[in-house]
Amino acid sequence: MSIVCATDLTEGSRQAAEVAARIAARRGQPLWLVHQIHPDQLRVAAEPVREGLRALLREEFRRLEPLGARVESSLLESGSSRALAVFCDAHEARLLVVGTPRDEPAALGSGVSLERIARNCSVPLLRVRDAAPFEAWLGGTRPLRVMFGVDRSHGSEAARRWLSELAADGPLELLAGHVYYAFEQCRRLGLPTPMNLDEVAPRIEEVLHREIAALAATDTGVAPRVHLRMAVGRAADHLVDLAREAEADLLVVGTHPHNVLGNLASVAHHALRLAPMAAAVVPVTPAASRGEAPLPQVRRLLVATDLSPLADEAIPFAFALAPTGSEVHLVTVVPERAGADLHRDLKQRLFERVPRGMDVREVTTRLEVLHGEDVALALVQAAERMDAELLCLGSRGHGGVKEALLGSVARKVLAQSRRPVLVLRPPVR
Repeated sequence: MSIVCATDLTEGSRQAAEVAARIAARRGQPLWLVHQIHPDQLRVAAEPVREGLRALLREEFRRLEPLGARVESSLLESGSSRALAVFCDAHEARLLVVGTPRDEPAALGSGVSLERIARNCSVPLLRVRDAAPFEAWLGGTRPLRVMFGVDRSHGSEAARRWLSELAADGPLELLAGHVYYAFEQCRRLGLPTPMNLDEVAPRIEEVLHREIAALAATDTGVAPRVHLRMAVGRAADHLVDLAREAEADLLVVGTHPHNVLGNLASVAHHALRLAPMAAAVVPVTPAASRGEAPLPQVRRLLVATDLSPLADEAIPFAFALAPTGSEVHLVTVVPERAGADLHRDLKQRLFERVPRGMDVREVTTRLEVLHGEDVALALVQAAERMDAELLCLGSRGHGGVKEALLGSVARKVLAQSRRPVLVLRPPVR
């Protein structure tokens, strides 16, 4: 394992190298100082140029050595935008640190922009503007104030895992930032779209606050403070504004491979370019394939039935999955808003289907009658409003409103849901 610092041997890179050296010393890992140069720049007086660059790298080595890191250097002669990524892989890098290029948005080394480095590397990229906050953090003077851009994506989950790793180096003050679009959230949560968005914002933010706090939670035991912003336009601009207003030392976002056109809308790409503070982008890694993904916490389950015997057979299996202290929402869907008598009757029928003994396991059961002609959409929107970690359906029901739950309804839920869906097929008897 190692830390890699890509340097263009300017003042911006010197700041980044100091941070990289302090982190490497804290972790007991070697630090590689790497300068990339295009072969075209060595066509004239190649050997003197090489010697001059190596001398500058040795000078940087001597400057960093008192910080306690074991420093090594490499002159990388390549014009490839993937050269740094290959170097990081070969040296099992856990972090790539860069400074602010000489001319923003300029090249680091020769023709290798920060965006290209981030796009090609499979390790977290930390871009440093000022070493002082990191020096105070690693010196134990104060926590590092981190704004974490959170959403429900694999990139955000990768960033959350990396923050747990960063917290081992020193205490973090974690802020969870989320930018949302009101009309999109109204569709997601099944809320009516009002004429005045200020009317619906509190209802949206009540759901989002709980959801974002759970998504941002790390294993440090310190709850993040949630910052929400209703926005129009590019999300990255608003996320950077949130970080600036909160006086964050570091903005952290997740990313994943994009093509060139995709980068035009990439939050990570624009955060690297726009953030006035340090910024880190964390790529998606196959954590589950390596056995490194944390076990998900299932605190709320949504269990759906159409009240038919076949669909009801899935209910005990769903409740069996509910861990101690969790909450199960048992729901059914009717096409129109039920009157008081029908609503009471349906809730009683749901109550009769709750397995006995759930109170002993400290599982809270909530009963709800949903309405909507599109059964699948009603279930998906309810799962979003409840912030359910798992949506459970029976594999088969009966027609009408009780349309087969894997016939069409379960297929639609599987296609539309952004949350894990478990389709339970009862055993053949």
